[in-house]
Amino acid sequence: MAVPNMARTLRGWVKLTKCYTVVQSVVDYETVEVKTAINLKLNKQPVPPEKVVQLPEYDRAWKWWSFIIQKGPLLAVDDIIEISGIGYRIKIRTDWSESGFQKYQAIEDYEAST
Repeated sequence: MAVPNMARTLRGWVKLTKCYTVVQSVVDYETVEVKTAINLKLNKQPVPPEKVVQLPEYDRAWKWWSFIIQKGPLLAVDDIIEISGIGYRIKIRTDWSESGFQKYQAIEDYEAST
C-alpha cells in the first residue's frame, strides 16, 4: 500500500525559515562544529506537557520542541538546528521521507545558543 504524500497538506502549515545546521564531529581528539546556513520549510511548536512527562526523569527539565521539516536534509540525533540565535539539539528523529517530511523532537540547547 502506498504511503500518502503530505506535501500539499503541509503547504500552509510550514514556513520558510533561514536557519543553520551545526554538525559535530571529532577530529584529532577535538570536537569540531561545522555550521551551514540553509533555508528550511519548517513548523516549530512546543512538545505538549503530557508528552514531556512520559520522558525519563532526567530529560523532563529541558524545554522540548517539535519540528516538522518539509523537503529538508535528513538530520541526525545530536545535530543542532539554530534559529534566531537559539540552538535546538535533535534528540528524537522520525523519518517520514516517503510522505514528504521529517519529524524531530529537540531540546533547547543553552550550550549551542549564541
